[in-house]
Amino acid sequence: MTDVWASTQRPTGRRLALDLAWTVGFTLLAIAASVATSSYSLVTTLVVCAALIIRRLWLVPMIALAIVGGVAQLALPEATAPVADLAYAPMFFVLGGHREERVRRFGLVAAVVAVIVGATWAALTSPGAIPPIPEFSLEFLVGFAAVGALITLGGWVAGYAGLQSRERVQATVDAQLEEAERRRLEHAFEQEQERSRIAADMHDVVAHSWAVVAAQADGARYALRTAPDEAERALVVIGDTARTAIADLRDILHRLRYQESRGSTPGFEQHTALIDRMRASGMTIDHQREGTPRESSLLALTSYRLLSEGLTNALKHGDLTEPVTVVEDWRDGYRLAIRNRVGSTAGDGTGHGVIGMIERAQLAGGDAHARRVGADWWLDAHVPPGREETR
Repeated sequence: MTDVWASTQRPTGRRLALDLAWTVGFTLLAIAASVATSSYSLVTTLVVCAALIIRRLWLVPMIALAIVGGVAQLALPEATAPVADLAYAPMFFVLGGHREERVRRFGLVAAVVAVIVGATWAALTSPGAIPPIPEFSLEFLVGFAAVGALITLGGWVAGYAGLQSRERVQATVDAQLEEAERRRLEHAFEQEQERSRIAADMHDVVAHSWAVVAAQADGARYALRTAPDEAERALVVIGDTARTAIADLRDILHRLRYQESRGSTPGFEQHTALIDRMRASGMTIDHQREGTPRESSLLALTSYRLLSEGLTNALKHGDLTEPVTVVEDWRDGYRLAIRNRVGSTAGDGTGHGVIGMIERAQLAGGDAHARRVGADWWLDAHVPPGREETR
């Protein structure tokens, strides 16, 4: 994450050079002004200017030197350095703009204390002379306090204003980065959904097609000599199933390559063809349909895949000597109920096909449940209406 504080934490070489240049220039000016006053004033000037020079590099030493310079001027009026005192403004600027709240609070308290102590000192002592002022001048006191407040509080407020500006920039940067990350995650989620759909489609196509082909091939092999017509019909079903599977695989590969469908998504009219193909594979299917299908590409694809996988599981793991009951209800989206007798090769219902059906129904906003009930296998699925496929 971008940190707008980076430039304030450690100055760049160019910025440090410019800062050093003007602080050294100010120091020379302050020294020239203090030399004409007293040696005490010169020492105070050196201490305060040293704090000014290191203010961006070492915070604690800067504070210590600034306090020493201020206390020295309070203790020895001869040590006052009016020009050097202007350096307190950029020092309080650093305190007011610091990223740590405790440092900012310390700077604000120090600024207020400096104004109060300075005004009290001015009321008791004439700058550069002892004893105290015999006749108190309110104008002098107010003017001195105003100058002190301008230097200390003014510097702190300016630094704090800079802090607020940086925080606004930081908030803007954070919001932009958060939005970019949100879009990235959305894109990744959409890609993952697309991969899941493609994987489910691949499983549905391969599992269904090969289950039908295997069943028809076995039937054709047994009927080849005794019932050539039955063997021929089985070969026709194998050919139709293979061609349908090839078309479905081409569509899946097209989606995988171009991230969009070519328009050959299985529709409602293919349900009957699917059931006929399954009947030709040796299944006895009692098919019931209620209601009219809604115009929805998502509903069409999901319903077809659920029906295909449900019948494929019944073909592979069910007892084909018993009828399979299929009920499709289109009155509230799509409801599918399949009941078949469990065969000797039935699994535990945790294979890729069952998991794929559940995931496919959930992607469409619905749900699916497959379970064994006594000697039967039950599949119930529901896909609600009113949702369109998002890509």
